[in-house]
Amino acid sequence: MDTTAKQAASFVPGDGPSLPKGLQAALDAIVDRELAGRLERLGLAAARCIEQLQTITLVNLEPTTADEGSADLSLWEQMAPAVADTVASISGLTVVIDHEFSEQSSRTGVFSMERSDERAEAEAALVFRTVASLLKRELQQVRDMVRRPELMASRWALLEELQRLRADFRRRVGDAVYLSAAATGLVRRDDVVPGASQEVQRALLYRATSADLIKQVKARLARADEPLPRLLASLRSDLELFASMPAWRHVHAGPKRHLLLVLSLLSHEQVTRPSVEEAMQGLLDVLAELSEAMTREVLSSHDLQVIVEAGSRLEQARLHVRLGTGAESWALGAALSIVEKLRGRDERLDTLARQVRKDLEDGLTESVQADLDELRVALGRLGL
Repeated sequence: MDTTAKQAASFVPGDGPSLPKGLQAALDAIVDRELAGRLERLGLAAARCIEQLQTITLVNLEPTTADEGSADLSLWEQMAPAVADTVASISGLTVVIDHEFSEQSSRTGVFSMERSDERAEAEAALVFRTVASLLKRELQQVRDMVRRPELMASRWALLEELQRLRADFRRRVGDAVYLSAAATGLVRRDDVVPGASQEVQRALLYRATSADLIKQVKARLARADEPLPRLLASLRSDLELFASMPAWRHVHAGPKRHLLLVLSLLSHEQVTRPSVEEAMQGLLDVLAELSEAMTREVLSSHDLQVIVEAGSRLEQARLHVRLGTGAESWALGAALSIVEKLRGRDERLDTLARQVRKDLEDGLTESVQADLDELRVALGRLGL
C-alpha cells in the first residue's frame, strides 16, 4: 500500500460517524459495488470532516465588547488549535478524494445514459476533483491569514474570516456529497449530506427567532409617545435576551459585533431617539439579510418541501368545502401547522397565518374559503 493509500485508509473512521440513511440507500442502489465502495469511503470521510469542523468552536474567543482590538499573537496562539484542526480535517479529506478518484482510477471519462453507473462515476469524479482543487486553494487562505495586516489589526475581522472559511469548507464538502449522490438518482440534500439536517434546524431556529425580534422591535419603535428611557430599557432587554438564545450562538462574528455596538449605543446617557431608530434599523437590516442568506443557502430544499405539503393540505380543505363534509377546518389547521415551519421567511405570510389561526380559534367557519384562497396566494408568492 502506497503512502497516499495509507493516509486515505487512516482517515476513514472505523467507529466514526455513520452515513445518513438517504445516502446509504443511494449507495445500496448502485450495481457496481466497487464504485459504491469508493463513494461510501468518501461519504464516511466527508461525514468525519463535517463533524470535526462543527465541533471546532470559536465562541469562547469572541470579544465581549464591540471594540476592534488588535489581533495580536496571543489571540493567534489561542486560535492556532482551531486553525490546525481545520487544516487537518480538510487535508485528510482531500487525501481520500485524491486516492478514490485519481485520474488513474477512473474507468470512464464521458457521460453515459442517465442513472447508469458509468454516468454516476463520471459525474462523481468531476465533482470530487473540482471540490478537492477548491478546498486546497482555500486551505492556503487559512495558512496565509496571519500574513494579512487587515486581519491582524482586528480581533473581530480575524474571527469572521476564519468562520467564513470554515463555513465555505462545510458547504463545499456538502455540495460534493450531494452532487455525487444526485448522480445516482433523485435525492434530497437534507437526506444525503452528513450534518445537513442539523444545519437546517439551526437555520430554522434563527429565522423564526430573528423574525420575532424584528417584529417586536418594530412595534416598540412605532410607539412615538413612549418615554425614551423606557424604550431604551425595553430594547436592551430584547437584544440581550435574543443574544442569549441558542439561535445566536452559531452566527458569525460580524453580526454579533453589530449587535454589541447597538447595545453600547443604547447605554449612552446622551443618546437621542433618532439615533436609536437609525441604529436599530441598521441592526434589523443585518438580521434580515442573514435570515435571507440562510433561506437561500441552507433552507431552499426544506422550504420547497414544506410549501408542497402545505399546498396539499389546502387542496384537501378546498375539497372538503366543495363537498360540504364539515372537515375543512381540520385540514386548514393541519396546513397551518405545516406553514409554521416557514415562520420568518415572509412577513406577509406570517401575518396571514396568525389571522387564519385566530379565525379557526374563534370558530369563524364562514371565512374558511377566503382564508384558503389567501393562503394559496401567499404560498404561491414564495416561488412556486
